[in-house]
Amino acid sequence: MKSNFWLKIITPALILILGIVLFFTVGFNKSLELSGYHLIEVNINDNTLSDSLEKIDGVLEGKEIDIKEYSLEKDDYGNVIAIKFTTTVTNTQELEENIKDELYEAFGYDESSLIEQTYIKVSGFIEPQNIGMTFAGTGLAIIIGLVGIFVYIALRHSVANAFSVVLSVILDTLLMISLTLICRLPITSHYGIAIVGTAIFSIVLNTLFYSKLVDNSKEETMLKASNEEVIKSTQQSFAHTLILISLTCLIAIGAFAFYNLSTSVSLALGFIACLYTSQMLVPHLWAMAYRRRIRAKKDKDNKAEKVEEIKE
Repeated sequence: MKSNFWLKIITPALILILGIVLFFTVGFNKSLELSGYHLIEVNINDNTLSDSLEKIDGVLEGKEIDIKEYSLEKDDYGNVIAIKFTTTVTNTQELEENIKDELYEAFGYDESSLIEQTYIKVSGFIEPQNIGMTFAGTGLAIIIGLVGIFVYIALRHSVANAFSVVLSVILDTLLMISLTLICRLPITSHYGIAIVGTAIFSIVLNTLFYSKLVDNSKEETMLKASNEEVIKSTQQSFAHTLILISLTCLIAIGAFAFYNLSTSVSLALGFIACLYTSQMLVPHLWAMAYRRRIRAKKDKDNKAEKVEEIKE
């Protein structure tokens, strides 16, 4: 095996190490829906958007809050500005009441009025969604998929080869999670889609490429070729399939980006990790292990033939 192969291991190894460090120190960058937040909604009535934002900023300035998001929404009574924030204040109820009173005063609304266009609503702390069930479902789906592909590869090739495919899928998934941690991408309740999507792409890509590699290794013209030559030949014959798979995944990522951008980016990072490991890293390990058995079997058969010739 050429020395430059070991250089190809350095990048994924560093990504995994850094990902592990970040996971046990700062953890994931959770989105608001997973970390929880406080919510204020202000119906701006006849006020312009710029005037309304100026009044809201004037009230919130100096408060011990960290504003995470402004958004403009609509309801049956007009435009509504929604403010999501977090705070380290212990008595959040008092804080919210003070903000609410000052907003009523700033907008000149009557708190006791029945006019729906002049309401200000403070919803208190919005509890975070439980991500545990998402990860549990994701883990179960991946385990079922890995068991299925393990049985398939074991029956078609060998148990050792099945283990190599499973380990490749686990490696790709861990690389995607590590890249998400490194890039500090906010994870949402849809993050399980990125994990499952990466695992599925890895299963499909590694299984197809490995089958092609095995077929090429059995050809008479390749029996005496080096591992690098077999891998290069396999990559060239697999290029068309790889392009089609990549384009299909690219379309899927682009479509999902309109729904959840951060999860789509994580999914794209997972696909990149799969492409790298399946073409630059894993084939060398597979070729080294598999072709060693092929050559051993070939030598054994040759010896058996010579013994038969001697007996005759």
